[in-house]
Amino acid sequence: MGWLRALKGTARTAMTVERQRLEPLVALRAAVGLALVIGAGLAFLGPGAAASSAFGAFMAAVATFQQSWRPRPVLALASGLTLAVSTFLGYLVGSADIGLFLPMLALWSFGAGLLWAAGPTAGMIASGNVAIMLVTVTLPTSVPQAAGHAAMIAAGGVVQALLIVLFPVRRWGAQRDALADALAAEADYARRLRHDPVSAFDPVPLMKARDAAAVTARQARR
Repeated sequence: MGWLRALKGTARTAMTVERQRLEPLVALRAAVGLALVIGAGLAFLGPGAAASSAFGAFMAAVATFQQSWRPRPVLALASGLTLAVSTFLGYLVGSADIGLFLPMLALWSFGAGLLWAAGPTAGMIASGNVAIMLVTVTLPTSVPQAAGHAAMIAAGGVVQALLIVLFPVRRWGAQRDALADALAAEADYARRLRHDPVSAFDPVPLMKARDAAAVTARQARR
């Protein structure tokens, strides 16, 4: 495929509106998790801690909406914990020397760019960490406070993960959708073959179904 054709295909894909299934219960669960951590933070620790926990819960919720075959609780924990580590390290470096914080920010941004090659979900989590870190590093004023804010950010991710485990919505739904799309693509191809014996077959739905079927040993046992 030439460069011009590849660019045209990319532009066409980017401008295409994908109509996804609405999942209001998933959105409600994420909103409840966000409300819980904000309320607990305001009630017991103050506005600063509530803001930190809100950032953690928000990024964890956003991560769970991404198209990924990994379990949603794992995505929520990964988002919350990586943001907590980024915030703590950012404050340690920034409080010691602002000149060192800029190279660290550049390194984090470079790493976030590299993670997009691993997949859109990993890239989104990493990019969100960089953006949110610029805000959360300004909240604490001492190392103990920085550790506390990092703990609250991680707690926001943990709360979202717990809600997903306790109140699952469409468990294995993404895998089922991928299988349904693959079967629908085969049926459509079979219908087109009746009129065009050399009709082209789109392998993408089957490739997605193959990726969706790849589970860990623990998932296979369950």
